[in-house]
Amino acid sequence: MIILVLPAYNEAPNLARLLPRVREIRDTLTVPIRVLLVDDGSTDGTAEAARQAAGDLPLEVVTHPANQGLAATIKTGFSSALARATADDDIIVTMDADDTHSPSLIPRMAGLVFEGHDLVVASRFTPGARVSGLSLPRQIYSLVAAWMFRAVAPIRGVRDYTCGYRAYRVGFLRRVWDIYGEAITTETGFSCMSDILLRCREFDPVAAEVPLDLRYERKEGTSKMRVWRNISDTLRLLARALMRGRRCKAR
Repeated sequence: MIILVLPAYNEAPNLARLLPRVREIRDTLTVPIRVLLVDDGSTDGTAEAARQAAGDLPLEVVTHPANQGLAATIKTGFSSALARATADDDIIVTMDADDTHSPSLIPRMAGLVFEGHDLVVASRFTPGARVSGLSLPRQIYSLVAAWMFRAVAPIRGVRDYTCGYRAYRVGFLRRVWDIYGEAITTETGFSCMSDILLRCREFDPVAAEVPLDLRYERKEGTSKMRVWRNISDTLRLLARALMRGRRCKAR
């Protein structure tokens, strides 16, 4: 089984386009797929739009009464998906709900997990990746952050530390969650995705990447990311990872 976790805040028009595309790839999968939408206090009818767009696609909505941010929404998605998974070989996929990530990568990512990988990242920095519609400051931020994370906390098989489009083998993610639980990230903003990857790094994952085709021009509405805040959060996270690495070497 594949559980697709979609963290969403005011994504009604984007989900209306995304979920039919998820339905299109369903028949290419060798296992069933279900969608777990975490509605983070949306005010635009996100949940209802998702239910209408899902059609016969199995969809469950978990709702935050008020907006709590991406980190809390991802943690709700992880805990809910792990509670619904039935086997260690099930797969939890996280992706943006704004229709900038293509569901067509899910079969390929799932295939790598079935081959034995613990973690698969849809990457902007692996051959074949394409990025369109993203502002230059955000492109530069992502590139520099990726380089710095690889220098400070390398993970074999991973180049992209900030993209949230990932597939996790349930048995692996459960090991991480059993140790950290809600502390799987202590970040509150978009840097939580890098923080989660650093937690996963401690468990020496068998990891791989697939090339991401990021189409940011598909997104309707303004970005919820605050670039300068994210830069500040990322630098703090990098400093923490560097200090942790130095302490480990000193032992």
